[in-house]
Amino acid sequence: MSRELQIDITNSPDLLRLAEEVQATHTARVLRRGNEPLAVVRPVGKRRARASREDVDRQAFLSSLGSWQDVDTEALKRQIREGRGDHRLPVDL
Repeated sequence: MSRELQIDITNSPDLLRLAEEVQATHTARVLRRGNEPLAVVRPVGKRRARASREDVDRQAFLSSLGSWQDVDTEALKRQIREGRGDHRLPVDL
């Protein structure tokens, strides 16, 4: 936890019941006075480590394996060669 004040609620049965409910349901609760929200009680979760850019890139690479298996490679190469054909007019020097 960062700079949050920690309060021992062992001897506060109402707060203890509320905290146990929040923990069990994984749902935050808003504490109100009339129609005015005063505070939010939310479950404490474990922090997940952020994936590094290398991990993300590796996962993307691995997920692409086999994605071209249904492609006719010879037809693809032929289309690329035709698309790269020389469409310029000849230059006389």
